[in-house]
Amino acid sequence: MRLYKVSTAAVASAAVALEDPLQTLRSLLEEHRETIVDAATEWVRAGAQVDLEARPYAETRAILEAEAAAYTALLLADDPGLRDQFIEQVTSRRSNQRFHVSTLLRGMLGFRQGVLAVLRDRGAAPQVELAILRLLDVAYEGFAFRTADIYVDKLYRVLDATREELIRKDKLAALGELVAGVAHEISTPLGVAVTAASLTADRLQEVEQAFVAGSLRRQDLQHGLGQAQEATRMTLGNLRRAADLVANFKQIAVDQTSEALRTVALGPYLRELVASLAPLFRRTQHRVVVVEESAVEVTTRVGAVSQVCTNLIQNALLHAYPRAEVTGTITLSVDREGDAAVIVCRDDGEGMPEAVLRRIYEPFFTTLRGRGGSGLGMHIVHALVTEVLRGSVAVASTPGAGTQVTVRLPVRAEEEKR
Repeated sequence: MRLYKVSTAAVASAAVALEDPLQTLRSLLEEHRETIVDAATEWVRAGAQVDLEARPYAETRAILEAEAAAYTALLLADDPGLRDQFIEQVTSRRSNQRFHVSTLLRGMLGFRQGVLAVLRDRGAAPQVELAILRLLDVAYEGFAFRTADIYVDKLYRVLDATREELIRKDKLAALGELVAGVAHEISTPLGVAVTAASLTADRLQEVEQAFVAGSLRRQDLQHGLGQAQEATRMTLGNLRRAADLVANFKQIAVDQTSEALRTVALGPYLRELVASLAPLFRRTQHRVVVVEESAVEVTTRVGAVSQVCTNLIQNALLHAYPRAEVTGTITLSVDREGDAAVIVCRDDGEGMPEAVLRRIYEPFFTTLRGRGGSGLGMHIVHALVTEVLRGSVAVASTPGAGTQVTVRLPVRAEEEKR
């Protein structure tokens, strides 16, 4: 690249003598437009951060052709419409692909380099070259800043959509586990109820047959009715138990898929939640208990609260007690501090070292890769607490001394306050 040492005074005096640089640029575009686009295409493909060999040359050239049209309208007609349209199309195409921002911005510089190549090929005077490059640099600055802002904004939208999809899938996976567990839990009381109902039918049939045959004795009647009554009580008791399980599960399932505000007493609500999660830990040696330090009523998105507490309990069951012979206790405590409700999930498991604790919110980070850990549990907890519930979450842990997760959330959601 040639270097020109031209004083400011020399440039100013030369600019007076020069023809209008815009007119010179217009002439260049009229006479050498195809050459400019070809030179720009070669420059972009040769120096891109990523290998563009696999991409058809015609595709890159078509992009540079549209870019040249956008620059022409902006510089010669002061019309930014084609520029904005071009940036929108290019950033939309690239926002959902692996793509270097440097390559995108280099592409925006292609037109300038194409014009420069033609100027030097024609042997343009340094003053002419400098005047035209100044025009192009000002245009490129606007191009680059606008492109970067729009591109990053679209990347954020893609990331937000991806995170929402991960959260949705995690919710559905959690509900799937609950469905399987609840189905197993319900099968026991329903099985007992069916057996008891069958016993009732058998005893009543025996009484009926004895009555029809005229051999029914008082003690047979009393004995048969007594067994039928006992079996009926067993049937009703187990059906109520199954109904309670279904009701709790139904409410939790509705909460986890709903974003609506609802007012609940937090302590009793968490007890219902833990009862619905019983299939997750009932066949283990671990206990989950709810301690209500003080009565707290919250108006919030209870679906998010439900998902947060479910993830915390699942996380503790999965990570805190890796040895099967260990018996553990997970405690959910509820308290109030001013305008904040405080939920503390505490386990007496093996805890975490500092290196793990520092990365606990990272998506896909897990110490149990391939053994049931997805690495999304605490990432989703953090996202739900900070962005949906507008609260805060803190984790404290010491190896061998368990882990404590403290969630603070406003007792009234911002929408409710307004």
